[in-house]
Amino acid sequence: MILLQTILVYLCLTLMMVITSYLAAKSHKKWMLMIPVLLFSIVFGMRYGVGIDFYAYLEMFEYGNTPYINVISESFEPAFVFLIHFCHYFNLGSFGYFFILAFIQIFFLYVSFRKHKYVLSFLPIVLIFTGIAMTGFMNSIRQTIAFCIFVFSIHYISNKKLIYYCVLILLASLFHRSALILFPLYFIWCNKDQWFRNVNRQVVLVLVSFVAANMVSLQQIVEYFDLLIDWLGYSRYLDNHGDKMYNNSTLSLGYILILFLYLLIVVNSKRMKLMFADKTFNIMYDLFLIGVLCEFFFHSSQMMMRITYYFNGFKLVLMSYALFYFYKQRFCNTICLARFVVVSLVFLLFFIRIILFSETNTTQYVFNFQKEWHTVKKAQHSNMILTL
Repeated sequence: MILLQTILVYLCLTLMMVITSYLAAKSHKKWMLMIPVLLFSIVFGMRYGVGIDFYAYLEMFEYGNTPYINVISESFEPAFVFLIHFCHYFNLGSFGYFFILAFIQIFFLYVSFRKHKYVLSFLPIVLIFTGIAMTGFMNSIRQTIAFCIFVFSIHYISNKKLIYYCVLILLASLFHRSALILFPLYFIWCNKDQWFRNVNRQVVLVLVSFVAANMVSLQQIVEYFDLLIDWLGYSRYLDNHGDKMYNNSTLSLGYILILFLYLLIVVNSKRMKLMFADKTFNIMYDLFLIGVLCEFFFHSSQMMMRITYYFNGFKLVLMSYALFYFYKQRFCNTICLARFVVVSLVFLLFFIRIILFSETNTTQYVFNFQKEWHTVKKAQHSNMILTL
């Protein structure tokens, strides 16, 4: 029952977001972009027990009317604490709380595509079918908000508007202080829109990072980042989850498919840059490539993946651009058509894997009025709440 409901909810949400995003792009009416944003926010706001960190975030909200809120105020960023107070002051309940969190995430992400609105029709497919919505938007909620604000801020790097960029990064840091490390990036890209031009070298870099992923001990590498880890607030995460940091997971079929998609994007990057002809896209591509290298190299460290989230999160952005590009080129020749079909099948495989083989409380969708149906045991969040 819940499995069927999960499939229907995610498929219907994807379809409605794709249609409304397309209509919004076609009509050129800015307010219509709010329709898919609201659809996403409502569905994600109505969930219960979905996401590994769900109960920890719910507990933080419930503590908003108790003396324990003082501990939360001391441990978490001010914008997040303000949001808890805001929801309690207006009696918005847990639905309003999760709705607003989801709205902030998806709003900043959607408006980041304002120059290429037709790409938005493909964003929901990537977001949901790859599981990024479940593993990122429903779990690392505060850092995902910071990431989405960062994606929006790239426009101000390409237009050399330092003040606007700094204000947005400061705003992002009010949700997750790790965003402070993003300030220097302005000076790296403000006068040079792309650092990676040679496609062959990029392919070699990706393959080397993929092969080296299981050949290097991350335990030794992470030790060199002790000060950075402590400053970013991840030391508590390491203390509570140290046994999970270095699981040395082997490369699976899933990683092979991911490698295939990444290489496909890299190989077609020059033509994509010509199609979109935008400095903002070029910067996003550079960040995506750095993220790919980090994702493979740090794949066995949950903590390092969190630290590098501001880079590997751009796979969502570039996959959306790539899917749009492959769709537009599908009838150029037989190879292009085959490429689009294969990529579509890969996304379908991702969706099947996410729904059927992921942890139950990561993906299976339960409405907040179905609490009694929720069979997943409450996560051991009592000692996790201060580590999110």
